[in-house]
Amino acid sequence: MTATVDKRTGATGAARDRLEGIPAVAVMSVLVFSGLFTLVFEVLYLPVYLGSGSVPAPEPEVVAAPAGLAAALTDGAVAFPVTALLAGVLNVVLVAAMRTLTDRPGVALLPVLAWTFGFFACSVSGPGGDIMLLSDWPTLLLLLCGLVPPLAYTFAGSAPGRVRPS
Repeated sequence: MTATVDKRTGATGAARDRLEGIPAVAVMSVLVFSGLFTLVFEVLYLPVYLGSGSVPAPEPEVVAAPAGLAAALTDGAVAFPVTALLAGVLNVVLVAAMRTLTDRPGVALLPVLAWTFGFFACSVSGPGGDIMLLSDWPTLLLLLCGLVPPLAYTFAGSAPGRVRPS
């Protein structure tokens, strides 16, 4: 069985036939919510550490000192924010999927806009005072990796000198 390739979008004929019955707005909505869904996992797994760290034993007179509960970087544990790199890749994939449905760059960036809204919602304190994103370098890396690659992809895809296949 051979599949024809649609030169405009790059989708195979069989994949295009499966999507014929689904409205484009429904697929776009799923892609926008996928931006929020991926952000949840990226934020939850952002504070991953490599190596083994040890928490020092508390001193007898100070039982619950907050400074003694955190492991120092010299203990062997190193922050490894792999989800920041994953955010860049997934956001580019979401924008590329939106570009197959629309030619407008603003509409194609809707998943990244939802991702950004969710990021800033996670960075403010909730009703109980909990903050999901701390003010540290992995959070900044997550923000940069989540925004710069999809924006660069969109800018490169909508450059005025770009020749579009017909």
